[in-house]
Amino acid sequence: MRLSTRSFALTCGFFFGGTVALVGALNMLFPGYGAAVLGLFAALFPGYEASGAVVDWGVGIALAFVDGVIGGSIFACVYNRLAS
Repeated sequence: MRLSTRSFALTCGFFFGGTVALVGALNMLFPGYGAAVLGLFAALFPGYEASGAVVDWGVGIALAFVDGVIGGSIFACVYNRLAS
């Protein structure tokens, strides 16, 4: 069975972007929630500071989406190569 590279990449992008969106939104509602996770994302993504600002939240979501798409496409390509 082969994976659709585009579908898998977009799924990973939406999942990772949604995770950052959810944790960031909960952090804005309940300060301190998920601070360690957001700090990890800030260390991984240049330009994201995990400050709790709405603009910074949007930057984190966009960077996580792009990272998920890239990672998902690499995974799907490797999987398809090994499966055939």
